[in-house]
Amino acid sequence: MMKFKNLKITCIKVEGKCGRSKVGQTFFIRNAKLVLPPNESICIFALGSILQPITGAIIKTKDGEGLLDTLNEWQCPDPLAKVIFKIEEEKYEIFQIDETIARL
Repeated sequence: MMKFKNLKITCIKVEGKCGRSKVGQTFFIRNAKLVLPPNESICIFALGSILQPITGAIIKTKDGEGLLDTLNEWQCPDPLAKVIFKIEEEKYEIFQIDETIARL
């Protein structure tokens, strides 16, 4: 079994013109799946910029050695708007990995 971290990702700052992200917008990663609150959305460019750190952050590591121990804020690549997201760890959950995925 693999241990995945649940994450909370929040837009904490918007500087410049951005019509897709607002301060306070939050989404979650649960069981390695993207979870959006009802009637919320996430900009595909912002998601693309933080997908790699999210993927690295969900894997359980030794205390003090995880990605979020060194950096927990990430910026969208939009040159006209500085949008900052904070990634926070929630509780661990243990999930069984599907056999077909485990063999890849």
